[in-house]
Amino acid sequence: MSTRTWMMLLAGGLLALGLSACTTPNPQPIGLTPIPTFAAAGAAPTLSPVLQVSGQTTSGSSTVGSGPADAAAGAAIFLKNCTTCHGAQGEGVSGLALRNSQYIKTGSDQDIFATIAQGRTGTAMPAWLQANGGPLTAAQIQNAVAYLHSLQGVAPLPTATPVPPEPTETPGPANAPTPEAAQPSNAGAPGPAATLSGNADNGRALFGGYCAACHGPQGVLGVPNPGSDDGSVPVVNPIDSTLINADPKVTAANIDLFIEHGSVPAGDGPQIAMPAFGDGKLLTSQQIADIIAYVISLNTGK
Repeated sequence: MSTRTWMMLLAGGLLALGLSACTTPNPQPIGLTPIPTFAAAGAAPTLSPVLQVSGQTTSGSSTVGSGPADAAAGAAIFLKNCTTCHGAQGEGVSGLALRNSQYIKTGSDQDIFATIAQGRTGTAMPAWLQANGGPLTAAQIQNAVAYLHSLQGVAPLPTATPVPPEPTETPGPANAPTPEAAQPSNAGAPGPAATLSGNADNGRALFGGYCAACHGPQGVLGVPNPGSDDGSVPVVNPIDSTLINADPKVTAANIDLFIEHGSVPAGDGPQIAMPAFGDGKLLTSQQIADIIAYVISLNTGK
């Protein structure tokens, strides 16, 4: 074999070796993390997002949040919202005594949280979580639970005298004329919400976020309103009986007047007035319709 032939064979072998190297990934240096294999061109990567919620719960949930509780902040929540029934020192008035309570001492934070968030069926204890029609966020309830623990193992107090129930109104004669429906102080006609179909489930959460701070959880406890003739914000569960009509559309229109246009209570100088949620564009017509549906459901069960 001639020298020329050997040279040609050698050149061909080197060329083949070079092409083979181009189709094989470069080896990774020892000690370094291997480079990941990339997806084929045009393929979207698959991501696994990690969500972390601190001190909050999903809508309607009754699960204790993961954030740290603040008992000092919980004291303010308790004093503002719970003393009417449970006493300023947790001694119990019309509601259970929570001071040196066996339930608080032995119950889990989850169970205590759920009781406050959901209320107790068949009792006067309403649901306080905003998503359930109450005024409190999950974090605020969590803080209140922390404060309740501070009321355990302390000196006992005398049990307060239960508050007597309010007298019921005496119904008028069967043939008596229907009383005129209550009217807000701010004039105006029913807004678009009165003709819309409301969703009571959506209205429950909206009521908790926008109405319960003044009307109480599920509308059962109006907060004090110094300067007003009534002395407190009216409850809406039960609502003024003159607003309820056999025709649901009339009931919706009666309630809508107050939400749309707002109202200033009678008195020398009431501290709290009903905002004009419709006129002020604070809520959409659908949101108002949903709140109306929820308030009607509280009073009629429908």
